[in-house]
Amino acid sequence: MDRRIQKTRQLIMNTFIDLLAEKGFEKITINGIAERADINRGTVYLHYVDKFDLLDKCIERYVELLLNHCANSTDTTLNAGALQSIFEYLEENFTIYKLLLSNEGFGFFRSRLYAIVSQTVTEVIGIKSENSAFSNGVTTHFLTSGFIGVLEWWINNSMPCNVQEITEQLMFLLEPYTKHLVSR
Repeated sequence: MDRRIQKTRQLIMNTFIDLLAEKGFEKITINGIAERADINRGTVYLHYVDKFDLLDKCIERYVELLLNHCANSTDTTLNAGALQSIFEYLEENFTIYKLLLSNEGFGFFRSRLYAIVSQTVTEVIGIKSENSAFSNGVTTHFLTSGFIGVLEWWINNSMPCNVQEITEQLMFLLEPYTKHLVSR
């Protein structure tokens, strides 16, 4: 993709995020985005259908960035290092993820994140579980909901404990489950 197109899209998205934090989604207009970004309104429409499309693309981008950060490791075992890496990334990018997990993301960010974490959990259970009781939807939903819930709590409460503490607590809570997984 042409660098000018990438820069323009990034400018529009950054402006949208700034306005989202300042005004909330309902008060954002395409004119407001264009004015703040100092570009023509038609340029915004050239890249995005409307503000809902922009919100959707923004959510997809930040889910993708989180996943790319997590995917740097080919290790699919549940370990403290992997969890700590996720929370370190979220800590570094706290503002945007807090915004997306708030009502401004309309639950779309959470839904997309849930689907991806659920898929990953299902794959890990299917690959590594010797106990057939852990190969069902209940386990996947339980683990995914728990992880997402802790992540939301940590972000929405402005990280009330540090990365090391949240990682240790999650590993402690997941310990009964991890006993049933064996590396192959």
